[in-house]
Amino acid sequence: MYCRKCGAQIPDDSLFCPKCGAPQSMEQVQTSKNQDSDTVGTEILKEMKCPNCGAPLNPVAGEEMVVCQYCGTSISLSSAGWSKVKSHYILDIRVQLKDQALTIAKNFLDKSILHRHLYEKSKLDQLGLAYIPYWILDAGYTTQYKYKKVQAQPGGFVAMNLGGRGGFIGPTENVQTIIESGTDVGMVQYPVIAVENLKQYQPPDYIFNLQNKRPIGSSDMNSPVKLLNGTIGEEKARVMGKVLIQQWEMRKLQKIYHHNFLAAETSVDISDVYLVHIPIWTAVFVHKDEKIVLMIDAHNAMVMEELKE
Repeated sequence: MYCRKCGAQIPDDSLFCPKCGAPQSMEQVQTSKNQDSDTVGTEILKEMKCPNCGAPLNPVAGEEMVVCQYCGTSISLSSAGWSKVKSHYILDIRVQLKDQALTIAKNFLDKSILHRHLYEKSKLDQLGLAYIPYWILDAGYTTQYKYKKVQAQPGGFVAMNLGGRGGFIGPTENVQTIIESGTDVGMVQYPVIAVENLKQYQPPDYIFNLQNKRPIGSSDMNSPVKLLNGTIGEEKARVMGKVLIQQWEMRKLQKIYHHNFLAAETSVDISDVYLVHIPIWTAVFVHKDEKIVLMIDAHNAMVMEELKE
């Protein structure tokens, strides 16, 4: 049970909160359960305080995960109350300057012959940096897949054209298509965006390098870069993540076997889920009335996604 005043976790039979002293009458709890869920949710949002430092959180409706702007504690909301996210990390910003972000964007846009001078021909429309929350799924996967294989069989003859000098009958090979099966087993730290209306930040194939992640702390709250709250809770992220990992594995196999790929069935086992705030530059360019949106991993200095609108 959680105190309806300060949000601290307390014993189920407590009549008073041991932290703030607020009364916890059973009548009050029972009445709240019978109220309309939207009304209850509004009351909880108004009264909610950080269970770690007691500071007001003031989340907005729809948010499932809130970061305390004073101590950095991340809190998951639910109909039963709220609790700390068990593991919450952050990646430091290595691409700190706008010019650094634009250099990465230029190298990406001009990397091919078809894109030659695209950066110079485009106009910068927007450029911003924010900490985006991701649920990271430590997952193992096993895939059984099928693909076509062209196999040559010896024997047979074919007429060969010698450019007007006549022709001859020469040996060749019969071509046979067979179906092969394979198994792919691996591990992945797959990211699931924790904000419902920011699905453009869901990289389909980009996997963050999280080697230097560290626990988030109160000092991170002094950064001028905004840390976004989340609207997707851990359980929903687990469900979404399984589907996204299956799709990611499918695309990986399609790149290997191309048009010979037939089908795949992937099972996913999620061993751990934790939250990471990742710094991301968003750069929007306009080229011939077309918008090009680049999302740059500001820790690993890489473009993670390109969108065209």
